[in-house]
Amino acid sequence: MLSKSSRQEIVRKIDVKIGYPVREEHLTPATRQAITNLATVQRHLFVIMELLRGENRRMEGSAVLRVSAKLGMDSEKKERAALADELGKLQTEIDSKVSDLAAQVVAEENARLTGVPPPLHEGKLELVEFKCPSCGAPLQLPTGRYITCKYCNANLAFQDVSTQLKSMIQGI
Repeated sequence: MLSKSSRQEIVRKIDVKIGYPVREEHLTPATRQAITNLATVQRHLFVIMELLRGENRRMEGSAVLRVSAKLGMDSEKKERAALADELGKLQTEIDSKVSDLAAQVVAEENARLTGVPPPLHEGKLELVEFKCPSCGAPLQLPTGRYITCKYCNANLAFQDVSTQLKSMIQGI
């Protein structure tokens, strides 16, 4: 469900940017794949942001943890703040890619209406996915602070996957 809603959200953002509904059947396969890839990255980012929000709420909800934070004993506070900043930057990059895709959609629509070949999309045609840096196996969506590869049992922190998210965004 999250995957479908992520794709719908990306298409809705493109609709808003161009001012009319996108007719996906008129788009090139490369542009449709770019929308799918961007939705996949958006979904991963959303899950990580929600996990971070939950962790921050847990810290705020515990009297002991609030006191330790005030005393400067929250060793992970800077790490959480840095991660939130990194996630914000990734969201900005996704928004920029939505603008690029909106321009691509308009160019394809103009080409279709004038009967000329559509402009080529520069991004990847294959589906993007998280991969374990240790063994290369596909990784599942995170369910906690760390992601464990089910093949080699490598533990990855959010910061490890944010680098992959950034390269995925740049490849779209």
